[in-house]
Amino acid sequence: SRHSYLPLETLHEALGPYPAGLGRPLAMLVQQYPEYGERIRTGLERLYASAVPRPTGLPAGSGPATELARVLEGSWDAVLAAVPEKAPDLLGKLAASPVGSAKAGAASGTVTPIEWLLENGLLIRLDANHVELPREVGIAARGGLIIPSLPVTPPEPRLNSVRVSLRDNAAFGAVAETLRLVTELLAAAQSEPIATLRTGGVGVREVRRLADSLRVDREQVVWLLELAALARLIALDPDSSRWTAAASGSWHLSERHEQWLQLVRAWLDAERAPSLVGGRLPSGSTVNPLSSEASRTDAPAVRRRALSAALAISTEAANDDGRACVLDASSLIERLTWQQPRLRRRFSRLVPGMVVEMGHLGLLGSGALTDLGGAVAEDRFDDAVEALRDALPEPLTHFMLQADLTAVAPGYLEPQVARELALLASAEGQGPATVYRFSAQSVRRALDTGQDAAAILAFLEKHSATNVPQPLRYLVEDTAARYGSLRVGPAFSYVRSDDDAALTALLADPAAAALGLVRLAPTVVTAQATPAELASALRELGYSPALEGGAEVRQPIRSAGSTPSSSAVRTNPWVLTEEDLEAQMKVLRGSARPGPGGGAESEAMIGLETLRTAIRTKRAVRMGFADSSGNSTRQVFVPLSVHAGRVRVFDPENETERVISVHRIMDVETVEGASTDA
Repeated sequence: SRHSYLPLETLHEALGPYPAGLGRPLAMLVQQYPEYGERIRTGLERLYASAVPRPTGLPAGSGPATELARVLEGSWDAVLAAVPEKAPDLLGKLAASPVGSAKAGAASGTVTPIEWLLENGLLIRLDANHVELPREVGIAARGGLIIPSLPVTPPEPRLNSVRVSLRDNAAFGAVAETLRLVTELLAAAQSEPIATLRTGGVGVREVRRLADSLRVDREQVVWLLELAALARLIALDPDSSRWTAAASGSWHLSERHEQWLQLVRAWLDAERAPSLVGGRLPSGSTVNPLSSEASRTDAPAVRRRALSAALAISTEAANDDGRACVLDASSLIERLTWQQPRLRRRFSRLVPGMVVEMGHLGLLGSGALTDLGGAVAEDRFDDAVEALRDALPEPLTHFMLQADLTAVAPGYLEPQVARELALLASAEGQGPATVYRFSAQSVRRALDTGQDAAAILAFLEKHSATNVPQPLRYLVEDTAARYGSLRVGPAFSYVRSDDDAALTALLADPAAAALGLVRLAPTVVTAQATPAELASALRELGYSPALEGGAEVRQPIRSAGSTPSSSAVRTNPWVLTEEDLEAQMKVLRGSARPGPGGGAESEAMIGLETLRTAIRTKRAVRMGFADSSGNSTRQVFVPLSVHAGRVRVFDPENETERVISVHRIMDVETVEGASTDA
C-alpha cells in the first residue's frame, strides 16, 4: 500500500518562525525574492560612495547576500553613519522583533528612514503592510551578538518617590471609584442590555451611550465592560446577543472589600488583555470590547510576573523616610526582560496596559506599589481584604436635600439607598460626592415601579439629613396627582356582552385564567390572546362566541380519542402539517441540521485538522469565513500557523498576511494541486 509521511516540526514550532527574535538569512531572502538581490547591489554601491570600505577576500562568485553580510560584520559603525537620522532607532526596534508593520505609502518628495532602508537592501518588504529585518542586519544591530548580553545584576531604574499617605489616598480613592462605576454599569445593563455587533464585541455606539450614562470617558467604559465580564457580573444572552447584568443581587449585597476581592481575583486569572481593545489588527480592523481578539492565554502569567517585579523593585528601594518609589511601565519591562529576555516583545505589549489597570484596582497608588498590591503579589488576599476593610469608610445612609430640587451624597452611599435615590433622581457629575437632580420625569420613573407619593416622601424623610424642601414636596405630590390620568395596557382581543352575569362567570372561571382577561367596563372584557385563539378557547369552555369582523376560527389540535375539556384551554392552537413533522423527524434522526450552528463543534475540529495538515504540507486552502462586516466570503489562503484561537494566513492575491479568528471560519478545504513555499 502507498504511504504518505508528514514532516515532524516540533523544533520549528518550539522555536517559532524567528529563532532568538532574528529574521531569515540574507541568502534565503535573496533566493525567495530575486528582486531583493538587485536592491542589495544598489545599496552596496551607495554605501561604498558614503565612505563605507569595501570588503576584501571575498570568495569567487560571491553573491550580494555574502558581500552585504561581510560589510555588516566588519563596518557596522560606518554603515550607521551613512543611514538617515532616525534609521538607527528603527533598526534597534526591529532587532528585538524582526517583523514590523509598515504600510506602503504613496510616492512623495521626501524619503522616510524606512523607505531608505528598503531601497538600500537593509530591510525587505514582505507585503503591503509588513517588513522584515534580515538576520545579519539584526545581529549587527545587536552588536554582533545573537542574544544580547545582560548584566549579572538586575538593572537599577531611575525612580521618583511619593509620600505614603498620598499613595494610599490615591489607591483607596481609585478602589471606591471603580466599585461605584461597576455598580452603575450593572444598573445600566439591567435597564437596557448592551447590544453586540454581528462580528462580536461591543460597538462604538454602545460604548458612547454607556460613557454618557456613566459620565466617564470611553476608555474607562471599555475597562469597566471588560472587568465586569471577567468577574461574570455581566453575561451574554445567547438568544438576544446582548450583555445583561448577571448575579447583580449578590454583588449589591456584598461588602465593598468583598466586591474588590471578586474583581481582583477575576482580573488576575483572566486570559484577556483589556488594554488591547482599540488596537489595530493586521487586517486593519479595530479590536472591539468583549471581542475574542482581546484574548491572551499568557495574560495571567504576565500579570503575576509584573506584580512580583514591582514588589522586588519596591523592596529594594524601600527606606524609612515615609516615601514610596513610583514605578513606571518601562522600569517593570526592563526588570522582566532581564529575568526572561525572550519575552521582551510580550512584556512591551502587555505591561503598560496592566500598570494602568493596577492603578484602577488600588494595587498601585500614584504609581507606587501599595500594601494591597504587595499582599496580592504574595497571594496574601486575607491581609489585603483586612487592610481595605479598615481603610474604606463606612457607607452612608443619608444625603442632603436642597431647595433647588437636588440632593447631595457626601460620600459612598449604602447600595440600597443609592439605588432608590438613583430611581427618584438623575445623577449629575461623578465622584463620591454625587449630585442628584429631581424632575417630573425622574419622579414618574419611580411611580412606574408601583410607588406612590406617600412612599416617596417617606423615603426622603427617612434618609435626608435635612428637612424635605417644600418645592420638592410639591413636585412629588403634583406629579403623582397627574400620574395615571391615561393608562396603557396590552390587549389582543375583547369580549363584549349585554349579559353581565355571563361576563362575571367567565372572569370567575379558573380555566380562563390563561387568557389574561381584564374587565374594562360592565360589558367589555379584554384578553391576552388573538381573536381566533380567544374564540377557540371559549368554545372549549362551553360558550358560543361570535367573531366580529369575519375572523376565522382555528380549531385546536386534539390527540386521538380526546374530548373537549374545560381544564385544557389552548391559547395557541396552531396546526402542524405533514411537512413540518417530516422536517422535525429529519432533525431528530440527524439527517438534517436545525440551522447554521448544527454540528458546529465537529465541523470546527475537522476544519482545524485540515488547516494543520495544510500547514505541514505547505498547501493552499479555500476558506469560507465571515468578514468584519458579517458577510460570507470564500478565498484561497496559504495557512502559516494556528495558535490561541487565531489562524495566520498568507493571501497570495494581495501578497499580504492576515489573522483570522477561528470562530469566524465556516469551512475549509484543501486546494488540489496547489502547493507553495510561502
